[in-house]
Amino acid sequence: MENKLFGDLVKAYRLQRGWNQQELADRWGFSREYVSLIERGKRKLGQDEQLQRLIDILGIPPEKLEAAGRHMPKMKAAPIQPADGDDALFHAILSPAQATIKLSWIVWNADNSTPDIVTNLEKLVLQLEDAFTKYRGQFVRPAQELEAYAHEMLGKIAFDHLRLPEASLHFQEMLELGEELQDPDIITLAMTHQADLLRKRSRYETSFRRFAMAQPWAMKASPFVRGTWYKVQARAYSVYGDEQSFLRNIDEAQNIVENTPRTLDTLSNQFDLVEVLQEKAQGHTILWQPLKALDIYAITDTLRPFRPLRDMGSYTIVKAQAYTYAGETDEGVKYAIRGLEMAQQYQSKRHISRIQGMYDRLSVTPLGRSAKMKELHTALVEK
Repeated sequence: MENKLFGDLVKAYRLQRGWNQQELADRWGFSREYVSLIERGKRKLGQDEQLQRLIDILGIPPEKLEAAGRHMPKMKAAPIQPADGDDALFHAILSPAQATIKLSWIVWNADNSTPDIVTNLEKLVLQLEDAFTKYRGQFVRPAQELEAYAHEMLGKIAFDHLRLPEASLHFQEMLELGEELQDPDIITLAMTHQADLLRKRSRYETSFRRFAMAQPWAMKASPFVRGTWYKVQARAYSVYGDEQSFLRNIDEAQNIVENTPRTLDTLSNQFDLVEVLQEKAQGHTILWQPLKALDIYAITDTLRPFRPLRDMGSYTIVKAQAYTYAGETDEGVKYAIRGLEMAQQYQSKRHISRIQGMYDRLSVTPLGRSAKMKELHTALVEK
């Protein structure tokens, strides 16, 4: 009975991550058949090391483990062998750090606590790098995976502040760690971030080549990672003005998201139905189809009526773009000024630049001569 409860727990957390049995087996270092036996309660894990590795990969919390009749493996208080000491060191770093990485995006998205998050992540990276130079052991691989995602979060924050060279360095570190691990999820996400960064710098051809380089890995990655690759690629094509490629990629992302359960991983990668629909709406706006965007926003208003500050700021700004491009300048500028005020609160230069970009794009059209657009210009000058 105890084995069956534990097997059900393993299966539930595997499905939550969107993995099949083979994908879990590859990460764990055992066969798919062995994973199947564990999930069906036909085999009992014989070594604490096997159990600890499985817990780390799936992110199973101690209380869930105990409810299934299992307990966290006990670490040796005084390791005798060097390898045991390595394991104890990495376990001491990994245990609190896993929660830090997974929750950092949620905290960052909810309020303006960026300095604390950056400090904690940078400290974690330094701890891991120091440990890698001195020790070896079974926890090196999960520690490298953890460092990769720490660099991803640091890169996202640098990107948000438009510190693009700094963001590029973090995403390159993430890619190199992914290549070391041969991890499709990490490699795909790192290349996707790099391509998006190149798109932001108007290096479109290089951006599309980077997306293409990521494709073989994306096809082997978790569904939410593959969907993220399609979603961000759709963004690049909309800005580039390629409507057909935009539609093809955003439709692929939507097909995936409609069959992917929401998890902490999908949340931290902004991959759920609302995010994909918003990306679709924004693409239509950029392609001068704002009425299609406003129809989609009517749906996302209902799907997510309450949002944290940063999310609300971003959403307000993209709606401002749609209303203004549709010729409803009074409504659009009202949203833009509100979005500008929120972006200033959480100090996002990237979101402020979206409003500036909207103004610059419209200033050369008849809409740019309206009194409301002059009001927006004044707000941007005074920001």
